Order: sequence, then C-alpha cells, then structure tokens
Amino acid sequence: MRNLSVFVLLLLFAAGCTAGDQEQTFEFTASHNLDNALVNVNLPLDDLSGDFCIEADGELFPAQPERLTATRALLWWRATQAEGTTVEFTIRRNMDCSEQTYAWERTGDQSLQLRVNGRPLVQYEHPVYDSDNIEETKKPYHHVFSPVSDEFITKGPGGLYSHHRGIFFGYNQIEILNKTLDIWHAQNGERGEHEEILVEFSGPVLGGHIAKINWKDEEGDIMLEERRDIRSMTHTDNSYYIDFHSRVFAIAAPARLGGDLQHAGVQFRAAQYVADNSDATRFIRPAELAHVPADEELGEDDRINLPWNAMQFTIEGNTYTVVYMTHPSNPGRGEMSERTYGRFGEFIPHHMSEGAPVDFRYRFWVIAGEAPSIDEINEQYQRYMNQPI
Repeated sequence: MRNLSVFVLLLLFAAGCTAGDQEQTFEFTASHNLDNALVNVNLPLDDLSGDFCIEADGELFPAQPERLTATRALLWWRATQAEGTTVEFTIRRNMDCSEQTYAWERTGDQSLQLRVNGRPLVQYEHPVYDSDNIEETKKPYHHVFSPVSDEFITKGPGGLYSHHRGIFFGYNQIEILNKTLDIWHAQNGERGEHEEILVEFSGPVLGGHIAKINWKDEEGDIMLEERRDIRSMTHTDNSYYIDFHSRVFAIAAPARLGGDLQHAGVQFRAAQYVADNSDATRFIRPAELAHVPADEELGEDDRINLPWNAMQFTIEGNTYTVVYMTHPSNPGRGEMSERTYGRFGEFIPHHMSEGAPVDFRYRFWVIAGEAPSIDEINEQYQRYMNQPI
C-alpha cells in the first residue's frame, strides 16, 4: 500500500432563524493545494431533492449529493483552495448555479450513454448473454468517446482480438472450487454478465453509475460478484476524467485471481483504426523509464508498479492521449502491459477470501490534441492520489 493523503474535515452546523427552515454550514480544510479538484464532505442530509449549491464569501459553487444512508450523504464539489486554508460553506437549496449537467440516456436495450450538456462521454454496453452468440455477448464494458466529437475512440467486438473492447476487466485464470475460469476470453460459457444498475449518478458535478456484474462459470453459476463504479467529469474543453472503481466479492468460495499481464486486469483498448496504424502509437511514461523508446513496448524489468502510464495514438488524423493512473490503495504488485496496437493496462494477481471484497481503482484522463508533459501528468496523478475515496 502506498501512503494516501487525506482531507481534514471539520463540520459545523447552525440552526436558522425560522422554525422548520434550517441553514446548514460546514468547514473544509485542504491538506494540499487544490485547483478545481473533486472533493466531498460527509454530512447529515435526509432530503436530497432539488438543486444544491454551496456558498463561500458571496460566491456560489455547484454541489451534488450522493446518498450514503437514510440520513447521511456525501456532498461533492470542485474546490480551488490553498493548502492549510479553511473555508466555511453554506448549503443553498433549490438554487441552480451550474452551467453543466451530467445525465444518462438509454441508447438501446443493452446500451446506456453518459452525457454532459448533451455531449457523450462514456457508453455502457451490457449485452444479454446468448450461448448462440458468445462473442458478441460475453462481457459488459464501457466505450470511451472523443472529448471533442461524438465518435468512439475505443473498440467493440470484432477487429484484432475481439475480446478486447473499451475499458474492460477480467482474468484469464480464476481458480475457484477446483476449477479454472477464463473471464478474459470467455469462450466456453464462463463470462461476465450484467445484472442491474444499482445506483445512477447525475447532476452538475459528475456523472456515473454502479453496475452489478456477475462472474459466472460454464454452467451459469455465480462465482464472483463485481460492483463496477464508473464516474466521469470534465477537466478542460478537450479532456475529461473517467474514474474506475471495481469491488469484487468471491461469493462461491475462496478464489485466486490469476493469469498474466497480457490477459488479465483492468485494460483500455483503443479503436481498431489504431491497430491498423500502430506505427503512430507512442507511450509516455514516468521519467525513470526515459531509457525505453516511446514507440517500443515495456520489457520485463520496467513494468512493475508504475504509478501511471500514457498512450498516444491517432484516429482519422486526430491525436488522442489516454493517461492510465493506478490508485495507491490498489492491492499487491502491479504489472503494466503495453501493446502498440492500442491496448494497455495493469494486471494485479490476488488471493480472495470467501465473502471478503477486493477493490481496484484507476483513473483514465482522456485528452484530444497535444499530449501532456511528464510534469503535467505527475501533477494530475498527485491530485488523483489525494482525491477522497
């Protein structure tokens, strides 16, 4: 485990002047410099209806609640605040102070699309498994859109290595109940299968959802249960973030998540165009890996426990960079896989006790146009490390 900075929160509540009307305030102290960073506080909030804003020094900021219990919620906003400073905020109910709205739209019986002000960011593909059409229906995944158009920059079924698609997650060697399952290739009836959307997030600060996904054996029995939490938010006019958090439970028996770095883990696969034009693919890595040429893939000695990695590629003349950030709370030893045909991601093997969850957290920073520098990526990674979870 890597050390994780935390926000110091001091909550203060004050009653209003009129009966039945309560003014709620809280104080927030930043443990490091914040520049439009995503933050939250845990507050007693039972009514989450209507719009939320928070006010400090006469300025309003959009805020978005997330239900925790019947009487408490996280309140999210984007903060710009110097390290060590404390700001008192007042919650303003039923005020619209935002210029953007994240919302989900159904684009098909098996497809959901997250949009911000009508512009698509992420699309969740959750096919219904069909044993007569395994290749098309064996796994759910999230497509990624260009930050500046309505075009996918990720691949679905078909093309080179059809089992790669969008942002996806799996292991090719899951040992459980004296059998080995391959959820990565999923060719023999074992598969990841969408069950339901547990929570959907929409509002002025971020959009996302939590999907329940069952990892099943060849007979269709549930071996592991996954809760895949995807949240997205804009960063600049030509970039946005996708935060990936998967919580996996071994519900049938103790399990070992295994395989190899090329066929396991949380992976990103770019569009087929990238595989057809792989000479244009470049990797941007931490400074200690400057000895590895940008157009070559990492070797055995250089791929362990990378905090981040980035892949630059072109699609129809447009340049994109996807930065893959590994959260310091992730379990165990990670191995980074790179392929110039447009796939990269981290493999972490793990032994699971029955019923005990394991969490995997990543951030994808999706950028159109000029690639960020190593210093810029390092700065973004520090922000991700310090973001509350």
